[in-house]
Amino acid sequence: MIYSFAGLLVDIRFRYEYGVKFCERYLYTGDASADFTIEVDDNMMALEREYDPYNSPDGLLECLAAYREICNKAFDYGCMFMHCSALSYRGNGVLFTAPSGTGKSTHSALWKKYFGESVTMVNDDKPLLKFEEDAVYVCGTPWDGKHRQSNNIMVPIKAIVILSQGKTNEIHPADKREAVYHLLNQTIRPEDASLMGQVLDYCERLLKSVPIYCLQCDISFDAVLTAYNTIKENFDEDEV
Repeated sequence: MIYSFAGLLVDIRFRYEYGVKFCERYLYTGDASADFTIEVDDNMMALEREYDPYNSPDGLLECLAAYREICNKAFDYGCMFMHCSALSYRGNGVLFTAPSGTGKSTHSALWKKYFGESVTMVNDDKPLLKFEEDAVYVCGTPWDGKHRQSNNIMVPIKAIVILSQGKTNEIHPADKREAVYHLLNQTIRPEDASLMGQVLDYCERLLKSVPIYCLQCDISFDAVLTAYNTIKENFDEDEV
């Protein structure tokens, strides 16, 4: 079956029904041919088991292995994986990134509660970034976290916010060193040298194209407003 992610058409040959159900919202129904094909073999499954501490079922492991392969191939199509919670505020993409457990999903949920229908979730865990001449876009994928929050949409990224927990709410522009450090830690770092070179190239393009901030925050609407009042200067004027 052919699925559509970030404008890519991917033929995924799932062996398990789990994957078919997992990706069904992204099923492509047009008549174009796939950009590439993914078929998870036994070696890929074995590698995924090495990474898995939960004794996950084979169907889930196949999905994870398929996405790992998609992310590696996507570099050649102008796309890069980013571990983050991504939302659209009136068509403006905002990414919250940090190590697991920091509160990315919690912060996105606060934005949704505060701004209501003005916020749409793009992907709550593992979106793809698509690099175009006019902008960098964040795109929904079915690999969207435990709450399964995503939409098959693509919106221009207007800000990336690196989160950390704190008792007060403070935000500042990230300097280049801390921005690169966090970006590299929240994307895949392939062993293949040529692919790693592409990762670095895309990170450099992000630094040049998208404002990046560091936000220390608690779990409150004040944290939302602290971020919003700073990053809204990057939004399209008629969407603020």
